[in-house]
Amino acid sequence: MEDKKKDNIAMITSGFLPIPATKGGAVENLIVNILEENEVEKKFDFTIFSVYDEKAIEEAKQFENTKFIFIRINLICKWIDKVIYWFANNILKKKNSQSYRFIMQRLHFLNQISKNLKKNDYDKVLLENHPSQYLALKWRKNDKKYANRYFYHCHNEFSGKYGCDKVILETKKIICVSNYIKKALSSYLEMKEDKFTVLRNCVNEQKFSKTILEEESEKMKQKYGIQKEDIVFIFTGRIVPEKGVLELVKAVKQINHENFKLLILGSALNGIGIKNEYEENVKKNLKGIEDKIIFTGFINYNEIPKLYQIADVAVIPSIWNDPAPLTVIESITCGLPIITTKSGGIPEYANENCAILLERDDELVNNLAKAMEEMKSSKAKRESMAEESRKLAKELTKRNYYLNFVEKMSDKDD
Repeated sequence: MEDKKKDNIAMITSGFLPIPATKGGAVENLIVNILEENEVEKKFDFTIFSVYDEKAIEEAKQFENTKFIFIRINLICKWIDKVIYWFANNILKKKNSQSYRFIMQRLHFLNQISKNLKKNDYDKVLLENHPSQYLALKWRKNDKKYANRYFYHCHNEFSGKYGCDKVILETKKIICVSNYIKKALSSYLEMKEDKFTVLRNCVNEQKFSKTILEEESEKMKQKYGIQKEDIVFIFTGRIVPEKGVLELVKAVKQINHENFKLLILGSALNGIGIKNEYEENVKKNLKGIEDKIIFTGFINYNEIPKLYQIADVAVIPSIWNDPAPLTVIESITCGLPIITTKSGGIPEYANENCAILLERDDELVNNLAKAMEEMKSSKAKRESMAEESRKLAKELTKRNYYLNFVEKMSDKDD
């Protein structure tokens, strides 16, 4: 009896961060989790469209069940994008200026993919995260060619339909990272509810639950000026308004600074080397607490688990409806107690036994300060919440994520 032919799935990625995830990125690392598990389970043959990156090309060689198509972005596109970003950031003073950073690059990227989809024939097409990717289907009538064979994996709320209204409505299945996103999208898109399904995020537990040697821990603490008696809080993510970094810094000013350190991992645009006005404003608010807050800048994703290991508490003060931040799952998998907010899909991942869940209101700064004081002063509370995190982590594994992904990508309806 012949083995059933594996589906060849064409996966359209962001167009500005590469796969494998050599420059970080939450969605990019989730994709890598799927590809790595697929090397074991071999359920699919993947074709990944990725922006060109020499390090990613080298890392891609380890995957036998995935074909990578790396698309170069020409210098003209890059130059135009820099001009657009500068204008949006400095002249128009756009709050979401990061969304203007890769407009031409993404259009060029999607055009090349559209040509490939037209020329070749894939069993299924999966769009990862950004609705502008529907343009690759709209152009050259690829939506007709792949009718009832294209899927959308939604990690955030829709930013617009990009003139693809009809194409979007014909999506076979929209895979959402939380019930919060499922509810928001089903209302916004006015599609049948059975088109939507939820696939809970994960992280690579082998990376994030692995403990480091005492010697390495001490070495890292020395690197960042952390004393043995310090209680270490950690924030990881982009330094942007919606992540609540400014509120966190302001809260630190209110607490007892004895035996206290806060590690802030990340930058405005991970791995891109661009700063913005918000990040500069955050750093201006450090007066008087410069020795208590440590900015690491961009950290390679493979190094982040080590920094979690020297932390005692994770702080994730999102002030927007965060759909399902990986930082929450990373913290859970590392066995850390968490201080976070009742935002978006966060309460679907972190419960009140492993996290202090705060309201996003005018008292957020004060309540962050109180929560940090409480966690700093109570070792018993930290240990109890850490134990709950370790229990929750057993469900948020890479293997469970992959098997659920396989189910969502099947031809069966939920």
